[in-house]
Amino acid sequence: MTWKSSITKFAFKLHGRIGLLAGLFFLLYGITGSMLMFRHQLDRYFNPELHHLRPTAHSLSADQLYRIVWKTHPNLRKLVLHDFPANRYDCYEFMLYKRQAKLTDNYLYYVFIDPYTGRIISEGSYGSVSPLFFRWLYTLHYSLQLGIPGMFFTGLMGLLMLLSLITGTIVYRKHFWQAFTFKAGLNFKNRRTAISSLHRILGVWSVGFTAMLFFTGFWMLKEYFSQQEWQLPKHQPAYAAQANIDSVIKQSKQIIPGFIPIAINIPTVKGSDISVRGLMPTTHFFLLKGKASSLSFNAETGQFKRLINIDKANLDQRFETEVYNLHIGAFGGVAIRWLYVCLGLLPGILSMTGALLWIRRQ
Repeated sequence: MTWKSSITKFAFKLHGRIGLLAGLFFLLYGITGSMLMFRHQLDRYFNPELHHLRPTAHSLSADQLYRIVWKTHPNLRKLVLHDFPANRYDCYEFMLYKRQAKLTDNYLYYVFIDPYTGRIISEGSYGSVSPLFFRWLYTLHYSLQLGIPGMFFTGLMGLLMLLSLITGTIVYRKHFWQAFTFKAGLNFKNRRTAISSLHRILGVWSVGFTAMLFFTGFWMLKEYFSQQEWQLPKHQPAYAAQANIDSVIKQSKQIIPGFIPIAINIPTVKGSDISVRGLMPTTHFFLLKGKASSLSFNAETGQFKRLINIDKANLDQRFETEVYNLHIGAFGGVAIRWLYVCLGLLPGILSMTGALLWIRRQ
């Protein structure tokens, strides 16, 4: 037996075992990821009470709404004004990072608040299926609702899928060109050959997209492979920013004309800054759009401190943003989202066809 044959045989066994071991998880990540591609639109459709408010002549400021949320939800690890109203009928959404009592706790919490009355319309944990199902699905996708251990496990599954793709490429390397040029069609001689040819063709055509999807998924969770991230946050005195939130938003627009604020990170620990995150008018590269740039302000005085322009950031910062946008398909509009929905299901389909082939061989 030649060394090439030995490597191919080893890769074949490893490829099959990875599929059997992690196939159900690949299917789960594929289904949940595909469902999340339209989660914002579906959220708005299924929860009209959050987006069909009754406007009045007077509305509360973002700063006033922040202080209502802060008073009703103390001892937070992080507080973010996550979404501004899309129109006059919409509400504000705050995302809260609560302090975990144990590693498996879900720390994400949402609060929707009416800007006309200051009333909290809806709130809850990302660990609860209702009332906002897609918040629960979001956490299931990246942590299996298991907190820090779940995020580590999901990152590990990303590495396993990459290993599965490498071994599959070794096993089917001779069929790549035939599959790409449509010379290798489905073989319906019998059930086994039909499944085998389908597995091979789908695998070849999806290898690049699947590798991108699982690599970016792993990359976003790589920090949980370090011991430091497994330390629970210590209790600290509740802290409210003294600077006016509306003032820093206004300043950010004045400092950078054309800047679009998207989210505000508001410190819950004394000594940290308020960060206004958004889109720079000079940002045109499609993988750098979103809230990647930011302006920082002193949380006590509201004085401007520094600008992080993603267009001029170092390679590491740019890469992190590009990885995130690639993974969630945050570019190209509806057509790209539907492409992600369809291709995102392929890892699960490949796992099922691979499992069927293994069962047939047994």
